[in-house]
Amino acid sequence: MESAFIDALTAQVNLSSSAQLAHWNSEGEHFFHFHLLFERVYETVSEKIDTLAEQARGQGVEIPAKIFNSVPEIEWETLPELAKEIEKLVDEFTKELDSLHEECDKKSHYGVLNVIEDIMSDCNTLKYLLGSVNKEFD
Repeated sequence: MESAFIDALTAQVNLSSSAQLAHWNSEGEHFFHFHLLFERVYETVSEKIDTLAEQARGQGVEIPAKIFNSVPEIEWETLPELAKEIEKLVDEFTKELDSLHEECDKKSHYGVLNVIEDIMSDCNTLKYLLGSVNKEFD
């Protein structure tokens, strides 16, 4: 379960940091639209980093510093391309949360499961928002 927590936290930090960089790097004709979208993503995700880390610590998992050193470089030319890359990171985070959910379910850690399900609900909202924007600009 330790590696599942660390993988989920790493994906969460990657998503939050990447969305914040996207927010800062928004420019052009649709600047404000994307600027606010990316802000919503990073604020939503970063708000729950501490919550997930606390759950990990409650299970005896030590949080390594390396989770802060793995933020991916994203290649993009347009803001819609950047939104697609952020959506991929939401998918990656959701995948890691699913794995953690399975581990916690096997061990009947219901409090942790509730936290994970809350965060997954946030991810579903973000996927909807990013997907809507991506459809608009396809």
